[in-house]
Formats: sequence, C-alpha cells, structure tokens
Amino acid sequence: MASCTASQKPSKVEEALANAAKDVAIPIHAQDLKNPIPNTTEVIEQGRHTYDQTCALCHGTDGHGRTSFGLGMDPPAMDLTSPHVQHWTDAELFWIIQNGVRMTGMPSFQATLSGDDTWKLTHLIHALPRLDAAAPAGMPATGSNIEQDRIVYGRRLYRQEGCFGCHQLNGEGGTVGPDLTMEGTRGRTDDWLIGHFKNPGAYTKGSIMPAFDNATDEQLQALTAFLQAQTKPNGKPGE
Repeated sequence: MASCTASQKPSKVEEALANAAKDVAIPIHAQDLKNPIPNTTEVIEQGRHTYDQTCALCHGTDGHGRTSFGLGMDPPAMDLTSPHVQHWTDAELFWIIQNGVRMTGMPSFQATLSGDDTWKLTHLIHALPRLDAAAPAGMPATGSNIEQDRIVYGRRLYRQEGCFGCHQLNGEGGTVGPDLTMEGTRGRTDDWLIGHFKNPGAYTKGSIMPAFDNATDEQLQALTAFLQAQTKPNGKPGE
C-alpha cells in the first residue's frame, strides 16, 4: 500500500500516463464544438474572475501551476501556458473543464460552471501566455536562484511536453531522437538550443522534431537551462 500513497513523488511513467490521459479522454465529437462567446477584452476579464475563483488554487494566478497545492498533486497541476495546453482548442479545453479527467486530480466543473462561463475560461486560458508576458516583473532574485528555478521549471516542461517519448535521459525514454543525458557537455550555446526549439529543421537537417510554436521565451529558456544541466549520467542537478 505504500506505493499507492499520493504523498510520494510520482515516477516519470506515472506522470506521463496521467498527463496523456488528458489527451485521450477528449471524445472526437467534442473537438468539433465552436466557441459561441466572442474573444474580447471584456470576456477575458470575466474569464479571469471565474479563473481566480475556481482554477488559481491549483494552477496559480499566472497559470504556471507553481502553487504548493498544484505541485503536491499527482501528477502536478498542468502549466496552462505550456505548448501542450495551448495546442488544445477552445472545444477541447471546454470538455476538460466541464468533465474533468480521472486519475489526474482535474475535477469536473459541470455542476458549478455554466457553459458560457466555461467558454469564457477557454478564452482566458489561451490568453495567459500573453498576459504573463505583459505582467510586471516580481522581486529580483539572485542569479543562482534564477538559474535553479529555470532548471526545475524546465524539468517539469520536459516531462509535461512528452520529450521523453523520443529522447532518452539517464536510460529512460524513447530512442527516436538523440540521447540527452549529456546534452550539457556538447558545447551548444543557449541561443542554438532555443533556435532549435523554434525551428528544428533549420538547425538539424532532416529533423522530425516538432517546433515549439507556442512556447514563451521563459519556457524556452527553462528547457534550455534544464538541458544544459545534463552533464552527468544519473546525477544532479538535471535529474
């Protein structure tokens, strides 16, 4: 029974399966729904009001899911600004919010949120990366803290975006792409890695890696910091 406790950090496999459940749970017919609510500033503000009341506890006011409650979930609450979530259509987000997803901690809000309020929430969620970029900077931190925070955030994104499906890291993952266990020793600059994320084919001829079109600058920097930290097999600080 000890292996069933939610107080223990989930394995990479558990986390991957739980996050993948969000994708496969959406019925095909639900993807054809159209958002009947116009995407206006007023609607986004109304969506923000609903979000702060129902979503911020787990996903954070900025959508990154860095709250103690969200990080304590199994798997951790999704980063709503991530490419994984931003690729979902309004209809897909609507279905997830209304119905929830079993075994992920995402509850159904069908009984508490009207259809209109849910559609407004989808507009707000798709606006989160833009709103986050426009938000004023917080209190300054030391360089070491910033870098460590980026590595931690990058590790979450690496798992959430399913990078392990194609890449190996410390013996775990797929073999379609190169092994990333020692990526930080390859001498690639941060600019090269960020450029590769944005347009893989322009940096690696014949690459089948998808472009991270919806990734914010912060997310690209975090993924880069995480990869640059991979210098020792099965070791810290990248693990």
